[in-house]
Amino acid sequence: MMKNLIQNELIKWFRRPSFYVMSAILVLLSAVGVIFTIMMGSMLDDARSESGANGQELSWEESLEQENEYLEMTIEESEEGDRSNLERQLAINEHRLENDMEPTTGNSVWTYMDENFGLTSLVTLFVVIIAAGMIASEFTWGTIKLLMIRPISRSKILLAKYISVLVFIVIFYTILFVSTFVTGAIAFGFDSTPYLLYAGGEVQEVHPFLYLILKMALSSLGVIMFATIAFMISSVFRNNSLAIGISLFLLFTGTQITTLVAMKFEWAKYSPFANIHFESLLEGMQIVPGVSFGFSTVMFLIYFVLLHVVSFWTFVKRDIAA
Repeated sequence: MMKNLIQNELIKWFRRPSFYVMSAILVLLSAVGVIFTIMMGSMLDDARSESGANGQELSWEESLEQENEYLEMTIEESEEGDRSNLERQLAINEHRLENDMEPTTGNSVWTYMDENFGLTSLVTLFVVIIAAGMIASEFTWGTIKLLMIRPISRSKILLAKYISVLVFIVIFYTILFVSTFVTGAIAFGFDSTPYLLYAGGEVQEVHPFLYLILKMALSSLGVIMFATIAFMISSVFRNNSLAIGISLFLLFTGTQITTLVAMKFEWAKYSPFANIHFESLLEGMQIVPGVSFGFSTVMFLIYFVLLHVVSFWTFVKRDIAA
């Protein structure tokens, strides 16, 4: 029964042109990105050539040694909470020097996919629109009564809708991953140079494919949280336009407002928007001071449970006509 409910929810969206427009946008931007990457690469090559002609070109070892001197000096002058990203870069540079690993300057399918990682924000946007309208649209269009007359509990209906949202996250991420991989492989080819991952105070060499999978998996947690917030708003307000409007407002301003508040108040680290950027923590960057991977995991789970409690309680207990 649950399988049929999920299938019905997916079919509803597969019949809408908006789903194919969203998918086409992801594929198109993945391909267009190749042009900008080639242009940027050409500009960097020209800059290096000009630097070499002026006799200013340094070897990669000398460049890293100079950078390390600057990093060590900056770390000494920085406050405790601002050192993590600097220490990460210093450790990676030292690992390269110790193991004679020259930083890659050319493009490959892996660097292209990493550079286009910002397109995951579009995935978040599309999923939020779908999640915000998943319940509210049923009330707006009056189709909710057709669901209620079925011999199925309200909680199962709501669960099927939420699982459908998760399925769309997987679909959009798959489209993005495959399209960037194909276009990047055709334009730049492959390179097996390992990616240096700084975790637990140590630098580890990871295959770029595994690193990108890990990064996408962590970023999907932020998408899931925004989708859950939009889903809850949809359940509470029951108005399609209002649910989408509030959800998009939180999507575009939530992190920015939290970052501004964190400049004056330490309690900003408890905001849900401060604890969804797991891929940034992987890179050693904190959206808000005092946030760690473990802390964000705990806060993420707390908000995840609370949002679902509100969603299910509202949908199950309230009168449909209300």
